[in-house]
Amino acid sequence: MKEKKLFTTLKGWRDECYEVRTMFADQPLLKMDRSATCLFGICNYGVDINGYVNHPQKGLCIWLQQRSLTKQTWPGKWDNMVAGGLSVGNSVIHTAHKEGEEEASLTPDLMKNLQSAGTVSFFYESERGLFPDTEFVFDLELPPDFVPRNQDNEVEKFELVTASETVNRILSPDFKTTSCPVIIDFLIRHGIINPENEPRFPELVELLHVPLQSLYKKCDNLLTENGLSKAE
Repeated sequence: MKEKKLFTTLKGWRDECYEVRTMFADQPLLKMDRSATCLFGICNYGVDINGYVNHPQKGLCIWLQQRSLTKQTWPGKWDNMVAGGLSVGNSVIHTAHKEGEEEASLTPDLMKNLQSAGTVSFFYESERGLFPDTEFVFDLELPPDFVPRNQDNEVEKFELVTASETVNRILSPDFKTTSCPVIIDFLIRHGIINPENEPRFPELVELLHVPLQSLYKKCDNLLTENGLSKAE
């Protein structure tokens, strides 16, 4: 399919594989290049780090990155400070440290302040395919004088943005769609988006936590009840 150029998503072939499994706790069944998983609606997992600063004058500020113009996906779009897929053989915390160093030059000393902030999950559809996606989210408070530096040539630039400016940024077409939920979750947890200024607050919170694990387990049970194995 890749050689025949049958699907748009395969143009972004990475030579980087994701593990295919029904639920995150299950043993992997096989591996697949990350560009192809959306053709089959396979659950993807990734890691996001919200780098933020409690600025003495501007208040809560968030570091955003602009993706490289040569990226296979979402080139030039604004994104979270650090984000990366969970590839074969890498744990969640290892991926966080690896991506933090490569994308933003986060040192081990800075990463000591890394705080797990749960997950965000959503189901997204585009011309490339289906994306049932779960992101393991981390918050990292950074010193006001720290400036991220990219090391893997995947970032054009970084910008420190106030919380209110961040809201406007994620509503623009210049922001990577699949990173919006992670930023929204951060803004909710820090009280920037709240029931007083967002009338659809309960719905918004629910949509940030689509129960993908339960849904895929139910599908797996239905297959088993009908005499089909996972491999089939």
